[in-house]
Amino acid sequence: MGKQALFTLCVLVFGTGHGFASIVGGVPPVGASSQPGGPSVVASVNAAPQEENPAPEPATQPNRITTTTSLTTVKMRSRFSDPSLFKSVLSYQLPAELEGALDKCRQGLTDECFFSLKGFEADPNPALASAANMELAALALQRGMPKEALAYAQAAVKLTPDDPYPVLYSGWVYLSLGKYKKARQAFADLMYLTADFEYVSSAKLGTALTWYFDGDEKKAAQDLQYLYTADPYTISLTAYLLGDVSSRMKGSKQFAPIFLQQALEHDKNNYAAVKLLAKLAEKEKNKLHAWQYYATLYALDPQNEAVAKKMAKYEDAIGAKAENFLYYLRLENPIAARVESVPSPEVRMALYATREGKPAVLQSLKFIPSGTARITDEKLGEVKSLASYQERRLEYNPQTAAVDLLDAKGHVEFSAKRPFVISLEQDDRTLLLRDAVTPNLFAADLSDKELKGSVTVIPQEGGMTFINTVRAEDLVPSLLAARTQEIRQEEALRALAVVFRSALLDTVEKDPQAPYHITDNDSFFKFRGINMVFPNLLEAARVSVGVRLKNTQPGLYEDCGPLGADTCTNTLHKPDYQFSVVNVGKYMLSNPPVDLVSKPQDSTHWSDVKWVYLFDGADVEERLNRQMKFGRLRALEPLKRTQNGRVLSMRFTGSKGTYEAQTPQEIAFLLGAGSLRSNFFDIIPFYKGKNIRSFMVRGYDSGLGVGLCLQGAEGLAKEGLDYMGIIKYYFPEARLLDTKTGKIK
Repeated sequence: MGKQALFTLCVLVFGTGHGFASIVGGVPPVGASSQPGGPSVVASVNAAPQEENPAPEPATQPNRITTTTSLTTVKMRSRFSDPSLFKSVLSYQLPAELEGALDKCRQGLTDECFFSLKGFEADPNPALASAANMELAALALQRGMPKEALAYAQAAVKLTPDDPYPVLYSGWVYLSLGKYKKARQAFADLMYLTADFEYVSSAKLGTALTWYFDGDEKKAAQDLQYLYTADPYTISLTAYLLGDVSSRMKGSKQFAPIFLQQALEHDKNNYAAVKLLAKLAEKEKNKLHAWQYYATLYALDPQNEAVAKKMAKYEDAIGAKAENFLYYLRLENPIAARVESVPSPEVRMALYATREGKPAVLQSLKFIPSGTARITDEKLGEVKSLASYQERRLEYNPQTAAVDLLDAKGHVEFSAKRPFVISLEQDDRTLLLRDAVTPNLFAADLSDKELKGSVTVIPQEGGMTFINTVRAEDLVPSLLAARTQEIRQEEALRALAVVFRSALLDTVEKDPQAPYHITDNDSFFKFRGINMVFPNLLEAARVSVGVRLKNTQPGLYEDCGPLGADTCTNTLHKPDYQFSVVNVGKYMLSNPPVDLVSKPQDSTHWSDVKWVYLFDGADVEERLNRQMKFGRLRALEPLKRTQNGRVLSMRFTGSKGTYEAQTPQEIAFLLGAGSLRSNFFDIIPFYKGKNIRSFMVRGYDSGLGVGLCLQGAEGLAKEGLDYMGIIKYYFPEARLLDTKTGKIK
């Protein structure tokens, strides 16, 4: 098989754009297996580089971090089932007087919102004044005014001394300012007000970070090790921090790669862990691993010149072709070969698409039909007939600026400068595309793929692009195949088939004459080939055929918290939530309910639902300074939001300029090279002087929160709902169109 797909490196979480979000598939050792999804860089760092079982340190060694054993892991899972982890005591109650001001915040009118709230900061009603001061504190911190934020938070503490949240928030603002001793005192004071897990775990994380930023690795490690075994919602972050701390502690450096790989095992989007693994591999002079990790970072942010130079440096050093270390799915012959076609409207899909949503320009490609194929020139008509299972190669000829069709011996059979079509004589046969070649190995997923329908080859300067024209119903099973890691229940798959069918037909009807309607690398329509389809997926499409959603947006997202972007919730215990800047922060702190339909089976893998990351301010500065004179990062301010508070636009304030990102995709790229899982988050910045040196992002769920939640559908199917019940649950306002009869239900 040669190079074979092992796992997904990069899949954009919510739309094609600037960055990819699934960074590495847990950084598994070579030979692991998972669903193919893009060029993958496998990096396996040995737990102990010098010895498989390092000798124990002397008993007098004070600074030693130990890793978890299998017994500890069992105990962790048991502890992670404690009822206190699913109980929320946070109150979202909001004085009615503040709602008008906060609505301005939601609209992105943050100046008007801020000054409207100031009218209530000295109100004679202590509860109202405290709420206003807390909102002002949160806004001030976002606007790059941490000292003012502290003053507002302290005012709220005095106004409502029995409320633990202002005390907790004061601790985080002290931490943001670099006042670590006062932050620890605030976190300690919190313990006199509450013992609830939501508050205590946040305070303990804050305390650990005070030691971490203050350079006391030993005390940081002690607090982090407690959190690592006590808080399932921050386990990836604490593993990363333990890896960073241990990399700087005498006697524990050999554990750093272990913790960092555990960070990725628990959250494959942990960008900081990949960065540190790259640096450690470089320090250990492991050139292969250094190249692999830097190549991973480059795939996420190909405009980063420093990373590109590192990758080029180590590519030369390892003395081998880069493609030998990339893992693609390779097929010798068509696998599906024969699949019945279902009459339905045609969809045009761009193949080998880039992250920008455009088909990559290829230099060569081989293809094998499973039945008789014809090549038709747009002016000359049919120019060639090919027997089944005869391989041909298409190759761009730079001397003639044409695309040549070559036989097995390399003889040119046909040349074209105009588009031509490869079609199959029988519509139940397939076409295998293999061995795609393009100069930029990271531009697209170059895995082999089998497909139905016809392929239009478009010669252009430097190469050729490919467009697959296929019936919508024939495409649905392949789209389902790309999601089988997320859902496997039959009824959930059938519900997803309805969503895909509806979205495909909506896209075609929106612009029937478009050169292509979708791409094979779209965040929504992920296409890996009909070779990935199993009988249960064909059955899911067949059972639901003809059912289409109308009067709604047929969206989807992988994992869901209690709140979606619309009126839908993923729990019977709907939180009494209403938007405010403070309430967004509380929601990110809140425990998920025990009946959450997307609750993971493994209690150590909550990061798909509830996640937290630590990013470097310097990385944001680097990305923004490419575009403008930005300078040093001073503030990160959400502007427009959805009804629940999901971030739609954000202002980045620098020492030399200001930039406003206008889409969730762009925000995700600028903050973390696309690694943010969703646009429902809040940010706590950590300052060094006037500049943000790093910042923590806390978030819930994935994507935009619109439409069908895949893990939620899986959970509902396990509870006994059929696919129509799941559709009604996630699309309560939708109408169902029977595409066979044209009748609306």
